[in-house]
Amino acid sequence: MKNPDLLLPIRIYGDEVLRQKAVEVTVFDSELREFARKLAYTMYERDGVGLAAPQVGRSIRMFVFDHQWTREGHSKSPVFVINPVIESMAGESVGEEGCISIPEIYAKVPRASTITYTYQDLDGVLHRETATDYPAIVFQHEFDHLDGILFTDKVSDLTKLKLKRKLRELAATTVDGINIRAYDPD
Repeated sequence: MKNPDLLLPIRIYGDEVLRQKAVEVTVFDSELREFARKLAYTMYERDGVGLAAPQVGRSIRMFVFDHQWTREGHSKSPVFVINPVIESMAGESVGEEGCISIPEIYAKVPRASTITYTYQDLDGVLHRETATDYPAIVFQHEFDHLDGILFTDKVSDLTKLKLKRKLRELAATTVDGINIRAYDPD
């Protein structure tokens, strides 16, 4: 059952907040925890495996991801990532990506196949981890959102040409820097 009090509005392609470099989180308090709860709820309700704060209009360096989650039987295990830094990248993997903020558009994107990164959790505790394959791809996709980079920025020139019309149509629903298209897949 949906809880409208927890569901955050998704910002859509063309919205200026998606192109801003997000600011570092410095306060780890109950307000951040409540935002994290809403961010995770929204990610799951929108069938995402990751969701960055800028995608819901908050330009802070935070995202949530759960690369194992699907509606078909996997339990929810959200990982909250705050102030991440990718320390190293190796290998290359090309896979199809989509984005909650760019609905109905998918494309093949090259990414590093292995990354080592640091981040803080909701208590401000620093973690250092290495991810490979799909978890590394999901992490990089969400990390890019914190720097105002979208997956469509990383596709081949030919793919960019193919997507140009669809992206222009999405951006056309932007007024005063905010995309007014309501995204509710239900």
